[in-house]
Amino acid sequence: MSNLNVKKLAIVSLFSVATLLLIPLNAIARTTSAATLPQLKAVVEADMTARDSEFVINYTGDTSNIRADLASCLKAAENSNDYLKFSLSSLSCGASGTDGNLNIDIKVTYLTTAEQEAYVNTAVTRALASIITPDMTDFQKEKAIHAWVLKKVSYDYTLVNHSAYAALVAPNKTVCQGYALLMYKMLTQAGITTKIVSGTLHGEAHAWNKVNIGGSWYNVDATNDDGVNTTRFYNVTDSVLKRNGFAWR
Repeated sequence: MSNLNVKKLAIVSLFSVATLLLIPLNAIARTTSAATLPQLKAVVEADMTARDSEFVINYTGDTSNIRADLASCLKAAENSNDYLKFSLSSLSCGASGTDGNLNIDIKVTYLTTAEQEAYVNTAVTRALASIITPDMTDFQKEKAIHAWVLKKVSYDYTLVNHSAYAALVAPNKTVCQGYALLMYKMLTQAGITTKIVSGTLHGEAHAWNKVNIGGSWYNVDATNDDGVNTTRFYNVTDSVLKRNGFAWR
């Protein structure tokens, strides 16, 4: 099933320093500042997390290798957590100014708005409160979350909806990307270490989760567990997925 936000993945894989162009800055965009590369990364990550669509950073640090440094900062911010990484749709930037006083204009599109993400956070908190108790083990928490997602969400065969937000609002339909994002959000908030895996299933784009339970990593594919095979791909090894047509990017 070709159900990932393919445009996003293509943009990420093709992103290079060549996308740093000299373009006019948008005077309306919010402006912050950074004097070092760690500060620059932190600002970019914070703005992306807040779902800012355009922001300007006045960078006063060393600009002698700015193209490579900026590409590195953008990639590091994007990879700071899987929920953010798999919620991005496009990313571009431009700059103007002089050495040591550079205005960097970054434009980002996301699967969701800040308001929609606030709804996701509230809905996840409410859901976890209804299914998780303090005495549960991580395995029991994961099982409860997996069951809740399968009961709540249906697959979007139109391939239009890709977000956790779409999974949580009527008609509660999304593709594998949305399943994986929702599982990530719920598992993380429940204190379980998880990742989102990007790969293919029978040659077509697909996404699922990995979870760390008791010190061991397992695969969980809520998308393909949804329906009659409710535990076929629940806490399985890499070898099980490989035998069933999964591959990693």
